[in-house]
Amino acid sequence: MKKKIWLLLIPILLILIFSIIYFVKNNNTNPYFFDKKGIILEKDPTKGLTYQDHFNNEWVWIVVPKKIFKTAKNKNDYSHIYNDILNYISDYHNDNYNDDKYLDLRNKTLESIYTYGGFWLSRYEIGNDNGKVVSQKNKYVYNKVTLNEALDLAKNISNQAYNTNLLLGFQWDLVCKFIEENSTNITKDMLINNSSSWGNYYSSEFILNEGQYSLDYGTNYQDIKENETKKAYQNYLLTTGASEQNKALNIYDFAGNVSEWTLEVNKDGTSVIRDGSFYFNYGGNDPVVGRYTIDENSKDSSYGFRISLIK
Repeated sequence: MKKKIWLLLIPILLILIFSIIYFVKNNNTNPYFFDKKGIILEKDPTKGLTYQDHFNNEWVWIVVPKKIFKTAKNKNDYSHIYNDILNYISDYHNDNYNDDKYLDLRNKTLESIYTYGGFWLSRYEIGNDNGKVVSQKNKYVYNKVTLNEALDLAKNISNQAYNTNLLLGFQWDLVCKFIEENSTNITKDMLINNSSSWGNYYSSEFILNEGQYSLDYGTNYQDIKENETKKAYQNYLLTTGASEQNKALNIYDFAGNVSEWTLEVNKDGTSVIRDGSFYFNYGGNDPVVGRYTIDENSKDSSYGFRISLIK
C-alpha cells in the first residue's frame, strides 16, 4: 500500500521540482532558506514563495529578475545596480525622495538582491506578541512606535544572523512591481491610483475572515465572527491577516490597515511613511505607492512597519 502511495506521489513531486527549476532558471532568482528548521508553506514562486522559520515567523520571497540588470557588471557595482533597479521600478519611484541617508545599508541590500535575485519580506505587518516582534497571523499590530523604535525592533526579529531592517524606499517599490507582474487580480492602477478594493481604509467594505478588530484605535478588541463584514465609513483596526481579500501573492495588508515606516526621506530630510491605513478615508487619495512625510518622532495607532531580511 505504501509503495502505491509513493508511486502516485512521484509524478507530483517531479512536476513541482521542474516547475521551481523552470521559474528559477527564467528569473535567475535564488532564494536563501535561512533557517535549517524552517518549512516552505507555499512552493510556487509565482504565487509568492512563502517560508516559515522555526520561530513561526512567515516571509514571502520578492523576486527581482536578474534580466533587469542591464548595466551592472558585478555585485559591487552599486551605482549601476541601483540605476537598473530604479529604471525597473520607474512607475513607482519618485525623485523627490531618496534613501541616500542609509547608504551602507542600501549598498548591502543592492549586493544581496543582485546576487540572489530577490529578498525576503515579512508576510504580515509586524505584530506585537507580548512585546516580542513577530511576522505572524492574528497578532495585534506593533504600532505607536517612532521610526527609531521601529528600526531597533526590526533588528530583533527571530534572532537571525541575517540582516533584518525596515524596507528602503526602493524595496517598497520592488514589492509593488512584484505584485504588478505576478498577481492575477491586483493591477498597476490598484497600486498607484486606488487601493480601496484590497486595503483596509475608512471607506472600504470587505469580508473579515479571522482574528480581531478594534473600533477605538486599539484600546479594546473584539473577535471577528465568521464572514463578518468590515463596514464602510468606520475605523476598523485589524489584527494581522484578518481578511483574505486584502492579500496579494501571500502578502497581507500591504494596502492599508496601518501605514508603514520606511527608510526613505524627502529632499528636506523629513522621514517617510508609506501607503494608507484604517484611519485614512479613501484608497484613491492614499494608495499603496503613496508617500507621506512625517516627523521621525511621531507615533500613532495607524503607524506600523514591515521587515526585510537579506543575506
